[in-house]
Amino acid sequence: YQDIQLHQLSVDKEVTEENRYGQGSDRLAWFWRVNNGHDLKEDVWMDEFYRVNWLKAKARWQRWEEELRLVQHEMGWTVSWFKYRMGEWDQRYQQATKPGHQAYAHRQVLLWGRFALDAENSFKDKLIVVT
Repeated sequence: YQDIQLHQLSVDKEVTEENRYGQGSDRLAWFWRVNNGHDLKEDVWMDEFYRVNWLKAKARWQRWEEELRLVQHEMGWTVSWFKYRMGEWDQRYQQATKPGHQAYAHRQVLLWGRFALDAENSFKDKLIVVT
């Protein structure tokens, strides 16, 4: 067996801070992974210990997967919002009777169109298409 180091004797942050930042890179200390096979009761406890850690890791993975889907949808919603605003200003441009109002509305159409184009280009290959 290896010598147990002081940092390996700390309380697992999974217990004290369940949703803390950076828990995705945690690893069990080596002595939790040793299987000496002598005590059947201890093996049952270790099986449960591994099962709980596996379930926590699975839950973490599922949360990240859900977050990824949400961000991808938010990208699509952002593009849709920019296009919607462009359409609103285009209607105002069409309805404007004064040259100053037309110029301002046209500028807004170009601005929101540019936002939509930039967002589409930035999100390319990362975007879930929202219709």
